[in-house]
Amino acid sequence: MSKCLQDMTDRQWLLFLTLLPDVGRRTLRQVLERQQVRRETPEEILRLPVETLQNEYGLPSRAIQTLREEKEQRFESTRRLEAHLTRCGVRWISFQDAAYPDALDDMPEPPPVLFLYGNHSLLQESSYALLASHTVSAQGLHELELLANALLEQGITPIVSATQPAYQRALLCAVRRSAPYILVLDRGLLSAFGEDLRKEPLKQARIWQAEFNTERALALSPFRPRDGWVASSGRYRDALIGYLASVVFVVEARPDGYIVHLCRELLRQGRTVYVMAQRSSSLPGNQLILEAGGTPFGTENL
Repeated sequence: MSKCLQDMTDRQWLLFLTLLPDVGRRTLRQVLERQQVRRETPEEILRLPVETLQNEYGLPSRAIQTLREEKEQRFESTRRLEAHLTRCGVRWISFQDAAYPDALDDMPEPPPVLFLYGNHSLLQESSYALLASHTVSAQGLHELELLANALLEQGITPIVSATQPAYQRALLCAVRRSAPYILVLDRGLLSAFGEDLRKEPLKQARIWQAEFNTERALALSPFRPRDGWVASSGRYRDALIGYLASVVFVVEARPDGYIVHLCRELLRQGRTVYVMAQRSSSLPGNQLILEAGGTPFGTENL
């Protein structure tokens, strides 16, 4: 085994595992948990027989084949990616790291690794999420903007995304005020920001900032750096936003949409979910969340 593989750091090892083919969230978590229990170094793991890698570590056959046939090339590409991400100021942490947000432990399938870009301290601040379906009405967006501005005036950090109208409106409210925010991505950091990680991912926000402000904001992604968007990414992004937020506000929810499911889940976990109630008779999704234990809230409270 080459000297560079023997000298692999924990940081490189985590990135190396993340990039293996067919290694998803559950498999990566299992590998890291088993490594902790067995107290094996990366070098020792790479020397294990196929049966142990399959049965103890749960690695799929394509990942094992890669370890057997391409580990030198894979490590070299991992080393180059690590150097690039480090130069750009990206940090990545696993669920075993002390900096990992405790709030995510309640998720049914928490991300085993998070890629962070920007102001990490925002994860310690009180935060809110504004949830609305992708079919949110013009009135719903107006109500959402009123609520976003009121919460920003109180100094609470919004958790937003760059895709889906409701998240975009909340993000623009923060950018216009030069306020801090946490941006949760539905793809990898390099896919969202470009290879130099400088591009502002939301086009409408470029009027106020041509580049993402890493001093004021934090971008967070549970996906590999160059992963693009896939259909399941949106729901996982919504779950991350909901669980990360100190408090959740629902503006408009479709009765058959994921927001209703997510809010029921959050309420079962003892989380606080506020629901815009003045139009609940015409918004059956909002009514379902109220019936599950959501707290009614109206624009008259602003």
